[in-house]
Amino acid sequence: MEKDNIYGDLHIHTNKSDGEYSVEDIFKMAREKEITIIAITDHDTVNGVEEALYFSKKYNIEFIPGVELSAMYNNLEVHIVGLYINWQDDKFKKILNYFQRKRAERAKKIVRKLKEHGIKIELDELFELQENINNIGRLHIAKLLVKKSYAKNVKDAFQKFLSEDRFAYVKKAKLDVEEAIKIIKEVKGISFLAHPALLNIDFMIKEWKEKGLDGIEAFHPDHSNEDVERYLKIGREYNMLISGGSDFHGTAREYSPIGYIKLPYRYIEKIKEYKRLSLIS
Repeated sequence: MEKDNIYGDLHIHTNKSDGEYSVEDIFKMAREKEITIIAITDHDTVNGVEEALYFSKKYNIEFIPGVELSAMYNNLEVHIVGLYINWQDDKFKKILNYFQRKRAERAKKIVRKLKEHGIKIELDELFELQENINNIGRLHIAKLLVKKSYAKNVKDAFQKFLSEDRFAYVKKAKLDVEEAIKIIKEVKGISFLAHPALLNIDFMIKEWKEKGLDGIEAFHPDHSNEDVERYLKIGREYNMLISGGSDFHGTAREYSPIGYIKLPYRYIEKIKEYKRLSLIS
């Protein structure tokens, strides 16, 4: 296969965190969309990696182990995607387990706040959407609110109850951005600032680059063509890697299925070369 016909999707979520579909479902979808390289970047967990390694061989799709960490900058939530991580590192797993426990505590607090306002949902009902309480997030709660007719759709559930300025919002346990970058670096991963156009903090990219940030997610469903061009330019200016992906979660984001973003191989090739050189040095 010519490299010009090789595309990747390097930002995908499964039901191991707040995605809707299984690891195998992801590989099936990637094959249908002729995506030949994928990264699963679940929130605060690498529980899908072992399965993904198996299905990578079954479906003949190259797989990159990844993760997405939540961080804070001046009360703004910033996501850092790590690619090519050493997912078996014990210290790393302990850090992720801590944030998973905090995720479960957050879910319980949100449900309690909703019940205080007359919203009749129970924590146990969320197990129909996610079997592991430690992986339950706001998206699962939003889906339950839709199922029980408290909201028209997921977006409506966030606008009514779960967004930062709504009564059921509970802060998420987070690192600061430099800590997230450092954690990814410690497990030999490559760090990317996810969907930067949603943050309006381009002025911080150079500083985070100096702190170890490796790249920018220029290609994302929420980025306009102008956004993409801006981040490609910033990447060239600061000599940073470029990544991209669908940020696929499932039907809650119908406009961004796997393959909606087709990252050209030339960007993936530079990421691979960077990884190879980092292993040598």
